[in-house]
Amino acid sequence: MGRLLVLLALAGAVAQTGAGRQTPSGRAGGRLLIDAVAFDGRGAPVLDLRPEEVEVWIAHYRVPIETFAAVTPASDERPGRLIVLLLDDAGLPLEMVPRVRDVARRFVTRMSPGDQMAIVMLNGGVMESTDDRARLLRTIGDYNVRAGMLRVETAGQHVLKTISALSRQLAEAPDQRKTIVAIGSGGLFDRPIPPPQVGYDVRKEWVEAMLAMAASNVNFYVIDPSGMTSGPGSRVDGGVSGFARETGGMAFLATNDLNGAADRIMRESANYYLIGVADPPNGGGADLRELDVRVLRQGVTIRARRGIPGGR
Repeated sequence: MGRLLVLLALAGAVAQTGAGRQTPSGRAGGRLLIDAVAFDGRGAPVLDLRPEEVEVWIAHYRVPIETFAAVTPASDERPGRLIVLLLDDAGLPLEMVPRVRDVARRFVTRMSPGDQMAIVMLNGGVMESTDDRARLLRTIGDYNVRAGMLRVETAGQHVLKTISALSRQLAEAPDQRKTIVAIGSGGLFDRPIPPPQVGYDVRKEWVEAMLAMAASNVNFYVIDPSGMTSGPGSRVDGGVSGFARETGGMAFLATNDLNGAADRIMRESANYYLIGVADPPNGGGADLRELDVRVLRQGVTIRARRGIPGGR
């Protein structure tokens, strides 16, 4: 796998209105290729589902499944994973720095042969994706928080534009499941919505980020290192309804088991389904169409992105 140059300094420039016109990497010949993870009540991967146990709905229209395959570490010609760790160096208190470093190191230790990883900071930076663990660990060791770098009224906009920029760069990589993991404030990463008094609407940036991730086959996860607190990242829904969930990922917001969160993300990036369906015309005029992947087997949950581009 070639190395990917991550240039966050361009984040504010690449999220333009026309950028959402990209074609999903999984769309070809009027078909869509959807990636989804299935797991049991303990969070363990479920890899023996049959096509008749899964339903795919696009814009409230059920579409027939044409191809259905499980991708696992044992799969023939399985490409290595591409993972970007996006570290919050603006919205966290200084006492959280050691916890961010620890969970970031956990991802490095769980890398497998063929994997590539890049570590970038929310405030910008340049790093090539690499399989060099020593280099990754040095970058993590240099991580720190720089107070006052983001304004509250534009922080959410900056987060969404950064995710869009990263996703578009990841489009250059092969068509495997790609993962961005944001380690930092859950209130910033999973709810990038300014306070009501600010009055700034981030719907445009939200849609552009969703389009960029769908086009590049990117899933987004959030780990809040503050753990079991009542801070701005804590939510009673456990992160099942925020921005990460919309992308097919998950937010780990109120847990002290940060290594467990990292381990689960790495399992999901290595064990998933590729589901091929016909691309129906329903909702084709919308920027985003609703995607709903359902599982019929009792005791199993399936998760996929909730929006795909509307235009053909």
